[in-house]
Amino acid sequence: MTYTQSAIWPYLYGSRVDWEVLDGTLVIRAVPVESFTYNGKVVPAGFFDLPGAENVSAVLFSNAGTLAKFDRMGVAAGFDAPGYRYFRVGQRVDPDPNAAHGRPFSEEIAADGYSEGWADELQLFHNPKAKHPLRKDVFTGITQHFFEDGQHVSYSSGEPVLSSQTLIMKIGADEANQG
Repeated sequence: MTYTQSAIWPYLYGSRVDWEVLDGTLVIRAVPVESFTYNGKVVPAGFFDLPGAENVSAVLFSNAGTLAKFDRMGVAAGFDAPGYRYFRVGQRVDPDPNAAHGRPFSEEIAADGYSEGWADELQLFHNPKAKHPLRKDVFTGITQHFFEDGQHVSYSSGEPVLSSQTLIMKIGADEANQG
């Protein structure tokens, strides 16, 4: 699941994102991708450009249908195993418009205030050539992606997670007795 996030953009839209910082400003541009080759097989990029794809309004995607996600949701609901501590570490979207990388985070899953929803990692990729495009307000609370005026555009609410790992640590008897 780790690499699906970066691969879906060029597959659906037929372009990848390239960036550089010029005079302190992040400059992002779409770079066309024609195809992908793996083990001698060539797959065209740009699913939304294929004949018949105009009948697909959008693609709903998540790279978080994992055992780690199910484990975190159980722990957050109070079903943690005694003698263990659970942490989520990774990167969230940095709201700075000139940020080229995510903002690191680390959270204890069983701690008061930890919050995670089932739909947190859902992403909707809108088809720019759809016969029946979806309105942005049809799905709220998830990240939505568009290809507008030759550029990738994303809208998110809150602080979406870009990538994360779940760490499960067995604790000693002394630490377990402290709470």
